[in-house]
Amino acid sequence: MVKMSSINKIIDEIKKELNLNLSLENIEFIKTDSGLKVERKNSKITVFYSKKSDIARSLLLIKANQTESDYSIKENYVFEDVCLMIDCSRNAVRNVETVKKLIRNIAVMGYNSLMLYTEDTYEVNNEPMFGYLRGRYSKSELKELDAYAKDLGIELIPCVQTLAHLNQLTRYSLKHFNCFDCSDILLVGHERTYELIDNIFSTLAECFSSRIAHIGMDEAWLLGRGKYLMINGYKNPFDIILSHLYKICEIAEKYGITPMIWSDMFWRIAYADENCKDADGKVKIPKEILEKIPKNLILCHWDYHSIVPEGFTEKLEIHKQFENEIWFAGGTSMDNRGFIPLLSYSMNTAKAAIKEAKKFGIKHLVETSWGDNGGECAIFSQLPAIMQYSYTALGVEEERLKKEFETLTGYEFDDFIKIEHGQNFCGKHKADFANPLKYGLYNDVFSGYVDVVINAEDKVFFAKAKDEIKNMFVGQYGYLFETAYALNDLMFVKYDLGIRLRKAYQEKNLNELKVICLDIDTVINKLEKFIQVYRRQWLKENKPNGLEIQEIRLGGLKERLTGCRLRLEEYLQGVTKTIPELEETLNKDAVSRIKSDGRCDLFSYMAIASVNSFDGFIDVDV
Repeated sequence: MVKMSSINKIIDEIKKELNLNLSLENIEFIKTDSGLKVERKNSKITVFYSKKSDIARSLLLIKANQTESDYSIKENYVFEDVCLMIDCSRNAVRNVETVKKLIRNIAVMGYNSLMLYTEDTYEVNNEPMFGYLRGRYSKSELKELDAYAKDLGIELIPCVQTLAHLNQLTRYSLKHFNCFDCSDILLVGHERTYELIDNIFSTLAECFSSRIAHIGMDEAWLLGRGKYLMINGYKNPFDIILSHLYKICEIAEKYGITPMIWSDMFWRIAYADENCKDADGKVKIPKEILEKIPKNLILCHWDYHSIVPEGFTEKLEIHKQFENEIWFAGGTSMDNRGFIPLLSYSMNTAKAAIKEAKKFGIKHLVETSWGDNGGECAIFSQLPAIMQYSYTALGVEEERLKKEFETLTGYEFDDFIKIEHGQNFCGKHKADFANPLKYGLYNDVFSGYVDVVINAEDKVFFAKAKDEIKNMFVGQYGYLFETAYALNDLMFVKYDLGIRLRKAYQEKNLNELKVICLDIDTVINKLEKFIQVYRRQWLKENKPNGLEIQEIRLGGLKERLTGCRLRLEEYLQGVTKTIPELEETLNKDAVSRIKSDGRCDLFSYMAIASVNSFDGFIDVDV
């Protein structure tokens, strides 16, 4: 039973989100073991709760039904845990107030836990260079957030890395982290590796009350192929990762922590090994390997890439072979494609993944919000997908979702969704994902990498998208729509600019080239406006660290446009005879990740400026 003082604290915090006037004289909270039930009879409200977080959730239901006389709302739990993971490693480290606001939001949405994905963006005992200048969370901030989440019934679960995805550490003097195998992968078996990991676990044990820690270990594709190979010779990847796991589990046990890892390295290694296939070609992990996996290890399977349940079946079948507890990150708010999320695709994926999770008896779900590809996207722009995920897990119908979303945010659900329309061309493309608001923004007007595949007439979608949200600058999330409006306004002019420029140049249409000179000025002016509103959005939600990357990218784009305009003017004045970039014939075979209908899905290093790189070598996308 939750003490009344704790209930009062929850009510005081949730009031900040719901603007709720609630008299405790007319409400009773009763502990039960059968889910959440909120009912009102004769002006008396009774809340039957199973979990502490139910109390926060009940307040949203009460507020949403405040005009009803009598009602009864019952929610049963199909899943033991519904968790949200947000990326705080790719430039954008969400500030403390943002995380607290997010905790309040997910508490009333029906989530049970939150993970802050931090590769190196947190303070670590005895490691002064870990997260240096990156906006890392201090230990005091982590403790503050942990206590705040706990007060609202939300478990704050650390989510870190202990094998790969630690490329940011390689920038520092070798004396600090002389324990890398190759790329972003730690050197398995090295004494310094486990000194670092021990320091990580000691910090997690000190700062978090949760006794579960997600320790990553995903996507270590080159494991054992660098310094490890030179020292030890070739070893089976299973043996390397298992030896690392044994050591980590030993350290975790020392601090009373149960480790969780992404499971992809296990099943991907099996996929690549013919000895792990049965007669029908299906993956069958050998019993001797399964028996070696520590039993107290939690495996978290991630898969975000299907909008039909059957797309998740094969991998979940593989996971039935493990004796370990399985969590399923079967959903993502799809914010890692640029400045604007892909909400419809995210929600379609969530429905399919959760349906299949129920079929397989999965009890722990995770909705992820990844920021790889730049960390540009605002976390609160993803609220429709975040809320729809938990409501799908709870089995709450769409009508209630929309009603309670408006109660929580002040915006109609269908109106808020329109923030994505520049990305999916006003809802035309919901079955796959592309990021025209990113590659179109950074596509160079002279070299025109993607001009050969995109359709110039698609610019009309940006005009329509901005018009749809032009009246949504009010309310607590008005700043999100200002940013989206400014970007769509800019893209309406820029999207086909390179196509028009190349055509006019090759046809020697000087009048059109003069018009394009003026259009470049317009683009620069609109870009300056976008930078202004985007900077405000960033500083509202994130720590200032990482903003420099956005300002350098956008500022570089602005300077490049200025340079292109000057060279075009010189060409028109006869100062120069040619613009070599515009004389090249573009080859569509050079364009990566092409989607249907002339769209692309480009990572940062593909989209920005040109095919040239800053240092001649690209290692890991940020």
